[in-house]
Amino acid sequence: MKLNTLFLPIFLFFLITLDYVSTQTCFNGYFKPHGTYDLNRRRILSSLASKVTAHNGFYSSTIGQNPNQMFIISMCIPGTKPERCSDCIKGSTDGLLRSCPNQTVGYVWPDCCMVRYSNISFSGSLIMEPSQPVSDPTPIGVDLTLFDRIWDELMARTITTASRTHGSSSSFGHKYYAADVASLTTFQTIYAMVQCTPDVSSGDCEFCLKKTVLDYKKCCRGHIGGAFVRPFCFIRWDLYPFAGAFENITLPSPPPPLSLTPPVSN
Repeated sequence: MKLNTLFLPIFLFFLITLDYVSTQTCFNGYFKPHGTYDLNRRRILSSLASKVTAHNGFYSSTIGQNPNQMFIISMCIPGTKPERCSDCIKGSTDGLLRSCPNQTVGYVWPDCCMVRYSNISFSGSLIMEPSQPVSDPTPIGVDLTLFDRIWDELMARTITTASRTHGSSSSFGHKYYAADVASLTTFQTIYAMVQCTPDVSSGDCEFCLKKTVLDYKKCCRGHIGGAFVRPFCFIRWDLYPFAGAFENITLPSPPPPLSLTPPVSN
């Protein structure tokens, strides 16, 4: 496991709405505007949407030579329709060009796609920072003991599925992904989705997702919906379906009520 936390964030931009989560993060060093690295970055980002959709929702490549070489990875979640995938990638690359005008490293991870680029090869590296939680601070409005039990079980189950999804049943670009649901109340359902980039090991994916869940709970326990984004792993949950990730998932039965210990009679 290669652990790297030396990069320092120099620009962060976060946006959350009812239907969309976007996190654009720029960090590390700077490049000269209109120089070779800048031209390489613009060239590959401008054509990235078509390349991802042409390669079944996953694409990685390099362009240029040192010291102006650029490494890039991009993907959409499994099952994303080509048009939606293309639109997500296009919006992500446009956002990176605006928000990271001359930073050598950047990533963005909206709901159904991600884009990451760097002037240093990051394949297989456990780069955990910079990271950022994004949440709706509105209180969840249900008993937190009940919520914690159901949410924790759902996230643990989803992480286990994602980190062990590999082999012939899953393409390389989609091997660390899972979406699942759990009934919170009779009328409320929790929707959860997690994903890692495919260049890391199964163990590193599991480690990243579990730590991300713990860090999310430290800042945002009891909020209605949210996400936590890292350079190579991502979690998102809400009380409504999002990103087209739950269209083929059957809703479970409502949970049983919490058992209460009856009073002891004298």
